[in-house]
Amino acid sequence: MIDASTSGMARMAHFAKTQPRTGMAGNLDYQIESVIEGRVVYHYTPKQRHQNLIGSLHGGILAALLDSAMGASVMTKLGPGENHSMIDLTIKFIGAVRDEEPLVIEAQVDHCGKRLFATSGSIRTAKGQLIACALANAVRL
Repeated sequence: MIDASTSGMARMAHFAKTQPRTGMAGNLDYQIESVIEGRVVYHYTPKQRHQNLIGSLHGGILAALLDSAMGASVMTKLGPGENHSMIDLTIKFIGAVRDEEPLVIEAQVDHCGKRLFATSGSIRTAKGQLIACALANAVRL
């Protein structure tokens, strides 16, 4: 049972085992490869429903994947009863995704302060080509 007395790391471990996922996680339909304190790795296979009008993966999907992964990396650093909220997101789109080649999303906490967290994340193809990178900050609630 997950409740307010559960640490963020325990909540992430529970989330990693939960199937099917609901909300945005269910919509994005990514797979969690690993969760360790301060770092997560996801796998995502592009979906036709996530394409834009020109047939490539919509930038909003890339942003949502990075936001989700960076938020999850912050979650792993939270104590029992703590929550967080992402307060900004800066993303650079480097390459287009035009096929169904699996993507690897990596995110980490770069700084963990009393109130603020600084995070970074990247999306690469399975072959290692950089697709997008991002920086974001979160506030401890």
